[in-house]
This record gives sequence, C-alpha cells and structure tokens, in this order.
Amino acid sequence: MTNKQIADVSIIVPNYNNGRYLEAFIGSVVNSTIEPRELIIVNDGSEDDSLKILAGFKHLPFLKVISFEKNKGLTTALNTGLEMSLGKYVMRADPDDRLAPDRMEKQYQFMENNPDIDVLGCNVIYFNHQTGKEINISNFPKTHKNIERAFKNGDHGLQHPTVFAKGEVYRKYRYQEIFPGEDYELFSRMVKDGYRFANLREPLYYMRVHAGSSTSNLTYNQIQTTFRFRDKIFGTKTSEWKIWSYYQHMLNYRKFQHAHSALSKSYYLLLAGLFYLSKVMKRITK
Repeated sequence: MTNKQIADVSIIVPNYNNGRYLEAFIGSVVNSTIEPRELIIVNDGSEDDSLKILAGFKHLPFLKVISFEKNKGLTTALNTGLEMSLGKYVMRADPDDRLAPDRMEKQYQFMENNPDIDVLGCNVIYFNHQTGKEINISNFPKTHKNIERAFKNGDHGLQHPTVFAKGEVYRKYRYQEIFPGEDYELFSRMVKDGYRFANLREPLYYMRVHAGSSTSNLTYNQIQTTFRFRDKIFGTKTSEWKIWSYYQHMLNYRKFQHAHSALSKSYYLLLAGLFYLSKVMKRITK
C-alpha cells in the first residue's frame, strides 16, 4: 500500500523479448510520483524469460499482463492494449526504456489543466544501453502549429513512447499493419482530423539506444513508406531526393548515437545536420 495519488491513466506497453529490461522499466513505473490506474503489458509471444520476470511483479495491483502464445507483431500488441485500456488517459511506453519519476504526474496535470489538448508528448534523454551514459536530448516542437507542420513535412512531431492522450480520442484509432511508421501514420491521421497536439519541453523519458531497437535498423524502404503515407494523408508529393536526404539524416544521426569517440560522434552529427539543415537551424535558434 502507498499514499500516492492514483491517476486515471492506462499505460500500454508492447513487449517482445525485452525480459532483460523489464525490471528496470517496471521499477521506473513503481518509483513514479503517482500511480497509474493500470499498466497493461502485452507480451507478444516472447521467447525469453519475460513471463517469468513479469510474474515476479504480480503483487502490483495496477499490473495487467496480456500474453500471446505466438508473436503477432507490434501493431497487434498496441491495438490490443488500446482495446483493453480503461483509463481517462492512455499513456505509451516501451519496455526497454525508463520513465522519469515525474513524467506521468506532469503529463497528467498538463492534460487536466489544458482540456483543449488531445495528445501530449515530451522530450527524451537518449542513453547508452551498456554504460547508461546520456547521449543527447531530443528537441521536439512544443506547439500544435509546429507539431502539425512537422507531420505534414513527413517528420515525427513527437516521440511515440512519450505519448499521453485522451483515452476517448486514442481509442478511436488503430495502428495499421506497417512497421516502422505505424506511429507516424496514426498520429498524422489525428492531425488531419483536427485533434490538438502539444509537447512538454522537459525531457521526461529515458530512451535506451541499443542495436536491437527499431530506430537503430531503419532502411531506405521504411523511410520511403513513411513519406508515401504522408502523401496519401496530406495530399502532398514527396520527391525521391527528399526521401533519400531524410534517410541519410536519420542514418547518420543513429550512427552518432552509437559512436564511441568524440571525433566520430562529431563527424556523424555533422553529416546528419548537412542532410537536414532546417532542423539544425531550429535547434540553434531554440
């Protein structure tokens, strides 16, 4: 028993073979300044010790584990979590990351105080999976206008696992069977449908950078698919040059995050910036 406030929040977490990170992740939820109504972990046919580790947390009153016998894929796991959620708000997180202790409370309070906002994100701290050392901090746009502009430009207006949204809005939508880009496609539809977005400036989420993460293994075809959805949703026409240059930006940015020496980090960051000069200028001006 704790004296923490229990917020009407459902956290949905898809898990596939992330057993080695689950203890740290669930610990970050337990150590949050408020408690969620429910933490829904969808175990997507994991072949590691995920279920055994989750069983060790069965004493947590807010933990709900949904387990698939066979792997059904990320989008099915996410949609199942959405369908099972009961909270006024739905919050996303990934099991290989960690929450800042006050993330849930600050996003909850912001949404309670700003009923015109439907979807809220925040910035993230990227950290090395081996050393735990912080690599860099994201710089997502704060206002709806700039977030909308990012999505219409084929960029991500917020970081997927930082999303904290009205449950009545989030549950109207379903993730499509695409990967990656399932988040871009879903939130772009929300933007087009007129829902309001915002990001907290503070970094309230710790994102683990490791070779097994989806963002570390992006391909050109996957970036191309995202821009095709952009064109379909917003009626634009993206050139192959824009797709290629954005891919080069992302490729070198990920290399920067994985690099060990200061020289190689600077080199890859410079290349990433050259392929996306407008983003560099935004960061400089902010």
